[in-house]
Amino acid sequence: MIKPIILPQKSPISDIKGGVGTPYVIYDAKRDKHWLLFTGWSDLTGLKREGFVAPIDNSLNIDFANVKKILPSDFPVKVNYSNNAVRGFYNEARDEFYVTSTHGDDAYLFIFDSEWKLRNYKILIKDLKKDSGVPIRPTGAYRYMHDAFAVTPNADSSGIKLYMIKNIDDLEKITVDDFGEIGIWARANDVLDLTLIPRIQIFVEIDTLSKWMLQTFIGPSLDEVSEADDLRKIGLLQGSIMPLLGLDDSFVQIGHPHYTTEPDGRPKLFFASFRDTYTTRLDTGKEGYTHEIWVEYIDVSIFDPRKYGELRGKFKGKESKWYYVPSANKLAISVNSEVELQMKASLNDDIMDSVKLRRGVNIINNPPTWIRLSAESDIIATIKAIM
Repeated sequence: MIKPIILPQKSPISDIKGGVGTPYVIYDAKRDKHWLLFTGWSDLTGLKREGFVAPIDNSLNIDFANVKKILPSDFPVKVNYSNNAVRGFYNEARDEFYVTSTHGDDAYLFIFDSEWKLRNYKILIKDLKKDSGVPIRPTGAYRYMHDAFAVTPNADSSGIKLYMIKNIDDLEKITVDDFGEIGIWARANDVLDLTLIPRIQIFVEIDTLSKWMLQTFIGPSLDEVSEADDLRKIGLLQGSIMPLLGLDDSFVQIGHPHYTTEPDGRPKLFFASFRDTYTTRLDTGKEGYTHEIWVEYIDVSIFDPRKYGELRGKFKGKESKWYYVPSANKLAISVNSEVELQMKASLNDDIMDSVKLRRGVNIINNPPTWIRLSAESDIIATIKAIM
């Protein structure tokens, strides 16, 4: 089932008549209450975006009478493109909400009390220069208490970077550890979401040949990784999620993905539709920005690598990370020079097998779960895992 959540044209809130986006459901476990965190704007060019929260019930109805503006467009500083993507979660132990926002060149972390009154904030990643948002997933007890993982697009947006955030609950002690690129595919990766359960997976909008669409990078389940530092070693391949969804061209363009089972316990993917971004408005001379928030109830098969047909990635350099290729029937690897393909059944195995690849397209049948490319000089490679 596909249904609208907020259509700005029908909204009773004047501040979001121009558009809405980056939906994120947050569960206040202490009060058994759900909030929809989102961006909204009234300006026709869609640059003065603001952060809002609204109660959302089990039928996904929005309580517009209790919408709260938590991030004005000129806060914390005046910028040309404000609060363009928000993500967040609730800390039950401290009874506070954590919200990230990409605002101007920087990514901020804001802490709110249980009534959504601001307690504190800090720049989380300076000079990120993205409007992607920064989704954060806490790790939990006991080995990595106070820590979390986060993702953003890489420098040129061709792929995704992974971070470990330490002391997420203490702005005086918080640090951000850049784990580097975790996956590369597509021309422009932008607004994204991250899951650690049921597996490490990244949902992200991409700028394709003609439309903004969704894709996903598929990683291991947490029981396949021994240490947090193991995530520095791994690479994820991309799968095309659009054929697994029931969306059609009436949505024109699609982005801002958010996976959740809240608030009703059923798997779903929130997203934004950009219906008027393919043409220019007569009043502004710029493309339209009337984003809408929708949701699709989905099957958990989106977490099954076999459903994607093939997974893809690109690599430049001497030695790649260990790519996760579960259930692959074969690999198709094109390289511009000779390279060694190294293979492991488990990421931390001491035993490793290898095979030499020639320049050109190489086919490897029935590979194990983890593979790595290693060469004496820089190479350019495209990796496809065929399911």
